[in-house]
Amino acid sequence: MHGSRESNTLSRNVWDYDMVLEKIGYGKTQWILLLVSGLLTITSVAAQQVMSIIVIASHCEFHTTQAEKGVMMAASVTGIFLSTYIWGYISDDIGRRKVLLYGNFASNALQFILMFVTSISLFNIINLLVGISVGGVSAALYAYLSEFNIPRHRAVAINYSTMFVSVTAIYVPATAWLVLSSDWAITLGDFVFRPWRLMLLVSLLPGLIGGLILLYYPESPKLLLSQDKTEEAKEAVGWISKFNRGKPIQQVLDCDEFTLKSEDPAGENLLSDSQGCGIVSKIVRATIPLFHKPHGFNFILCNLALFGMFFSSNGMQLWFPEIVNRSSGAENNSSTVCEILSVPVETPQNVTETLDCTDPISSKTYIDNLIVGFAFLIGFSIQGTLLNPLGRKNVLLAALAVAALSGIFLHFMGNPTGVLILFCLYILLPGLSISIMIGAIVDLVPTNLRSKAVSFCMSMGRLGIIAATNLMGVMLQPYCNTTFAIFTCTLIVCIVIVHYLPIKNSA
Repeated sequence: MHGSRESNTLSRNVWDYDMVLEKIGYGKTQWILLLVSGLLTITSVAAQQVMSIIVIASHCEFHTTQAEKGVMMAASVTGIFLSTYIWGYISDDIGRRKVLLYGNFASNALQFILMFVTSISLFNIINLLVGISVGGVSAALYAYLSEFNIPRHRAVAINYSTMFVSVTAIYVPATAWLVLSSDWAITLGDFVFRPWRLMLLVSLLPGLIGGLILLYYPESPKLLLSQDKTEEAKEAVGWISKFNRGKPIQQVLDCDEFTLKSEDPAGENLLSDSQGCGIVSKIVRATIPLFHKPHGFNFILCNLALFGMFFSSNGMQLWFPEIVNRSSGAENNSSTVCEILSVPVETPQNVTETLDCTDPISSKTYIDNLIVGFAFLIGFSIQGTLLNPLGRKNVLLAALAVAALSGIFLHFMGNPTGVLILFCLYILLPGLSISIMIGAIVDLVPTNLRSKAVSFCMSMGRLGIIAATNLMGVMLQPYCNTTFAIFTCTLIVCIVIVHYLPIKNSA
């Protein structure tokens, strides 16, 4: 009898982590972490988007061609593409918090260094390293955020966090307008510090603030439990309890002693007993099941669809400031976009005084980009209400069809307001389709492969951005209509793929 009573007491003191979070309740830990995730998201996305403004503002200083502008915009995205999938595995080994802090502060430091770089080649190399660092933030952020929330709050928390992507689309042009509208320069010997360099500081500030707040947070207790670090997990849970409720965890659970149930292992440990090729081979081994039957063919189609959506939406969005800035200087307001862009860009030659070099950005460039940013914010806010009544597949097909039609009409539209509306739809609708498509991917693969599937597809999507930015750099001016036709045909291919995918209409 005594042994049985002792056993019952012991079982009552073994707590599931999610149940402990439920007992503690939603509070400051989750609210502040949501803000931190938003700040880190702003800096991560701004590191890519700010280049679309900088390529215009630095054109005279770097003497860039259109193709070189494409490389500048693609550099950080390339770094993210190369690193995110690997960072995801590393975060399972050394901890999400460590990867977030290392990646964030490394990208902050590299962006600060970028402010003083005068060589275009070195600028692109460091920007590539910025992308590799930002890849760590992209890989670990949502997992870390979700693991501080109970299951029913996780999707909502991630949803709100992803909305900061559209906040960034407003933050970048708004701050650029504020910083670049003033004409000043600080000369230090041969080096001239111009306003566009300050934009890099503005981009890194949200992440710096978020990283400093994150220093006070513990590692994810859920990850610690998956690594059999029960005592560290208990300390982390105690920290959450103190911060949320101002009480020791024992008081919240109403027991003097407790322990936490272990979690399923996060996966194969990449870093233990592995070096170089060993790590790569482990990643390849873990990835191959994604292509096995019965889900393999559908997974390949999902990758092609996401490649096309990122290619069309994000690739066009990065070039949008350049397109608007070129168009705003047109003498004939009734000209189509391609008629305006077909006029060659004059590259400055023999500029001896850097102070004499100016790269004017029109107010229309900032305003139109702000409108696209607000359109994304509104679109993210209302798309959730459409999914259940209309169905995910129907919403995807409709959004991509309208975007493709907008691309076709852009060939003929000469009215500036009409062009802006068409560009908004052309960029916005495939961009909103990405999050719906990711939700569909989760349903198409087994549970144990879902996180790998999403990471892999996002990497393929970023490859689409790299392809789009470089393609536009080379083709936009000499073959404008052909370039837009390629983007529109890509959307049509995405429609065909989505039509044949077995996507459930219920969200």
